Amino acid sequence: MKQFLLFATLIFGAFAMHATDEAEYETYRITWSEISALVENNPDSIKSLIDRTALGDTTLRTKELLVAYMGKSFFGASPFSESRDARSALNEDNIDSAMVLIEQAIKRNPLSLSNNYYYVVCALTQNPQISDYQAMQQDENLKLAVARFNLLLEAIYYSGNGSQEYPYKVTCVDDEYTFMSQGLDLPRPTNQSLTKDGHDMFKLPAHSSTLYTGQEIHFDATRILQLEQNLFNPN
Repeated sequence: MKQFLLFATLIFGAFAMHATDEAEYETYRITWSEISALVENNPDSIKSLIDRTALGDTTLRTKELLVAYMGKSFFGASPFSESRDARSALNEDNIDSAMVLIEQAIKRNPLSLSNNYYYVVCALTQNPQISDYQAMQQDENLKLAVARFNLLLEAIYYSGNGSQEYPYKVTCVDDEYTFMSQGLDLPRPTNQSLTKDGHDMFKLPAHSSTLYTGQEIHFDATRILQLEQNLFNPN
């Protein structure tokens, strides 16, 4: 499966390289309380943004993508891993089963960075004849998953800068790991902890990536924690 992961990385790498051309970039510091208010006061507009993102609408502005990504967590998204079973099947070389499982995950949440990434990995593994970008464009489902992935990658990238002050916004732990590996070309972190302000904080090996040079990276996990609490204590 390694060669297909490499090809998928090449497909997805264009955004990461483009996004880091500038030393500084504007982040959209949208809070979860602001998203909650938008969902409460104008749910149809948020659902429209979610639907457009799910369809790979490249005319959406970055802020709209971020609102859609964050807003999806108020419409049935799970904070738990939805791609885990597909990954397990892939590791066991059960490709057909992996594809069925990831298709089910995509239906539940098409705005998951991890779900879209592993859909592409499964599709490329199942169809080794797709060996270049042009061939990939002939498969509409694969083309859509790549488009969604890049839109979601953009949304998360501009949600913060990974610092304690401005952590990246995510809606599930899987997206943290996928963003680090596929968006920032980071190796697996050396340590992870939950901070008192609700961040997932990861320690990183020194000089591990040219796309992210910090020694630690922060993700705002407050929405994940809230979703978990709602599941276990629905009242």
